[in-house]
Amino acid sequence: MLGFSLVVNESQLWKKINSLQKTQKLWHFTRIESATVRGIPDVNCVINGKEFWLELKSKVGKNYGLSNHQINWHLKRYKVGGFVFILLPCTKEKGFKLLRIVGLESYDQSYSQSYLQSYSKNRGSCDHNHITHNHIRNHNDHNITIHEHKPIFQLVNQSQDLLKLFQELSASIKK
Repeated sequence: MLGFSLVVNESQLWKKINSLQKTQKLWHFTRIESATVRGIPDVNCVINGKEFWLELKSKVGKNYGLSNHQINWHLKRYKVGGFVFILLPCTKEKGFKLLRIVGLESYDQSYSQSYLQSYSKNRGSCDHNHITHNHIRNHNDHNITIHEHKPIFQLVNQSQDLLKLFQELSASIKK
């Protein structure tokens, strides 16, 4: 049972997870370090035949410290039925939080599309706008920030014990 001990950085968090996985026969976690695929999470995980990805974060910041590339990777994987989670140590609770991005689709996409069409008619003739998690960009104009259009993070689980956290996560994932 690996409970909370002060986790200062992602490397220490990985060491804790790696030690835990070595005690489990049906677990396989692989740390990924890629400079070629922007946004790919830190760890690919399989527990009892159920695969998911983990982004390790050691500090809370804006968007839990995820970059735009990471958020986009999470959203794309989630959209096609994949599982991606953010693992974050919690010093106050002396445990761990497991989060996921619910996605931008929870913000009404039809509203976004009608806004884009209206904006294009009123501001320029460009017909290829791009939506990111913070901005709507029009090639003919300035960036427009839409504060309501942010990724939505959902708490999946919280525990002082990593083994319990991963066992409950595995049980909740449907193949």
